[in-house]
Amino acid sequence: MSSIPRCHILSLDFQDLDVIWNVRLFYLAAGFSLIRQWVSSGPELLVILRGDPGLSHQDYGGTVHVYDYVKELQVDWRSRFPHAREIRLISLLRPAVLPEGVRWVQGYLPVVPEFWQLLPFRKRAGRPLHIANFKPMGDDPYQQDLARLARRGLVEVHGSHWDRLGLSTHGLSYLEANRLLAGASCCYGLMYPYQRGTTLSGRMWQAPLHGCLVISEEGTNPFGLPGLLEVERFAPDTLLSASSIRECWQVRMEATRFWQGATAELARQLDLPTYRGPSAAQLATCRRDRRSQHWRLVWGRRLHRLGHWLSPPPISCWWRRRQWMLRGLGRVLGAGASPGSGSTDH
Repeated sequence: MSSIPRCHILSLDFQDLDVIWNVRLFYLAAGFSLIRQWVSSGPELLVILRGDPGLSHQDYGGTVHVYDYVKELQVDWRSRFPHAREIRLISLLRPAVLPEGVRWVQGYLPVVPEFWQLLPFRKRAGRPLHIANFKPMGDDPYQQDLARLARRGLVEVHGSHWDRLGLSTHGLSYLEANRLLAGASCCYGLMYPYQRGTTLSGRMWQAPLHGCLVISEEGTNPFGLPGLLEVERFAPDTLLSASSIRECWQVRMEATRFWQGATAELARQLDLPTYRGPSAAQLATCRRDRRSQHWRLVWGRRLHRLGHWLSPPPISCWWRRRQWMLRGLGRVLGAGASPGSGSTDH
């Protein structure tokens, strides 16, 4: 009886947990067992998600799948894995230079709709959303437009560091963001300029799966994704939403069919078994991880606020130490990645 093939997922910062959960479920559904720690014998498959691993795995002799979705680095993957049996580079656009021995696969990341979608399907009346951390992009007109709309109370912004533009916000857990998108009829997307038209943001797949239309920058949807609307500027006249819950449901159904088909095609191009989706047990495991990330962030946020509330002049060294302890504990618990911490949409 043959043993179950092993897979190790490598991300140098493990920021994009939404991506990691999708990828875990994809390879579990393909029949792999996931190993969290690198072992000397090496797994049969190594999956690269973010960053450049350098020369740390030069002796690896198995198969490598590289998902080039962040578009931050240009890496010669054959030099990183000179002994790999096979290297497949997955990206939406063919690289300008493809090293010998690296096979290009046209595609994006796997997306598992059933992990993200909520039932029953409901929508609430409210403002359009924008869920992402502030991006240091100088005077990018789209980000400036969003800030102006938010100051006027026309857009509901969530994420960290928007205080730089005079907005009071905080980061969300993936569960909180998912629930907000499930209840909204439209949201704004925002990408780094170098990513526009070359890759996709997390909001471009996650929001339409909830029937939430994404209003995005011009030139960001050359791949024809459902549920996206390109605009030249983020202005009050682009504050659009679906006219009915039936229209939202149609966006959800189109996005579900699209991503199920795209993920099945990705499995076929990677020579994996026919993709039929993860099992209920596999979904439950990742959902527990998502709840755990949620409560770490929420309690970290609460403790951090409590530390600030106790900030008025300390009456003793003992009191000061308790303040530092609460603030430190809040930072530790809140260190888990939030939807705005990655650089795909975030």
